[in-house]
Amino acid sequence: MPSDRCSRQPAQPPVPADWIDYCDLPLESSRLPMRAESAGVARRRVRETLQLFDADPTMIDDAVLLTSEVVTNGLVHARPHGSALELSLTRDGDRLLVEVLDPSRTTPYLVGPPDPLRESGRGLRILGELAADHGVRLTERGVKVVWFEVAAWPPENLVRSGQGECHSGPCPGTSART
Repeated sequence: MPSDRCSRQPAQPPVPADWIDYCDLPLESSRLPMRAESAGVARRRVRETLQLFDADPTMIDDAVLLTSEVVTNGLVHARPHGSALELSLTRDGDRLLVEVLDPSRTTPYLVGPPDPLRESGRGLRILGELAADHGVRLTERGVKVVWFEVAAWPPENLVRSGQGECHSGPCPGTSART
């Protein structure tokens, strides 16, 4: 899926040849059928991808939990509108961007105060507590993307040039994800 979230400034300084650009680096993209087991598939893909790309082990569980919440919401609330969800994982500096596209146009919202006796309704609150940033946007195709970011890579694991400089945080010259 083409990204409309990150646009570079027109004049970028040249980067050294040994610089690995982790700005908007696609890591994983999956189509998930509208079946209960798709939440488990999404959790495994996130965990395996973050382990493969040397993410901070202390953040992997948070990313897996948040992915499970967002995918489960899509499975529960978008099922009547389509046959699949799309999961996308992108590295942007020290952050992991997780996007779940679902065929519904309905924007998720919090329902009243938290109720400790309810079995559901905690997903958005958990997202607000654990994610570095999160939101919802509609695509040109008229479907929604629920997204979140977590700081998944420690600074010592980021891009280094030959001069020891480090590219951390969101991509230089990027706009907010809304």
